[in-house]
Amino acid sequence: MARLLRQNARLLGRAYTTGHLYSLGWYPGATHNPDTGHRVWGEVYEIINDLILSELDQYEGIQHRPHDDYARREVPVWLVGSGLVPTQVRCQMYVYCQDTTGLSLIESGDFLRP
Repeated sequence: MARLLRQNARLLGRAYTTGHLYSLGWYPGATHNPDTGHRVWGEVYEIINDLILSELDQYEGIQHRPHDDYARREVPVWLVGSGLVPTQVRCQMYVYCQDTTGLSLIESGDFLRP
């Protein structure tokens, strides 16, 4: 998937949205919640080939069924750069849809920097 993104998307930068990030083992699950003070950190890519969205959905297990772990949703995010004021944009995010009871919350909101 990383190679697919490099070939079909342009990295815009590091960003955050409001929500919670949970450890699901070797990968994370992020929720979106505009009413929380918690942040979920990640990267924003500009897709230059819309055809890869279906491949990304398949990779994330999106089948548009109630038992799917994730759903792709449009959410507001804040792009941050070195010393710049965060800029709000709307983008697609894979949101974790299952019950989070008993999951380990990643307090930092960043799976790579717990």
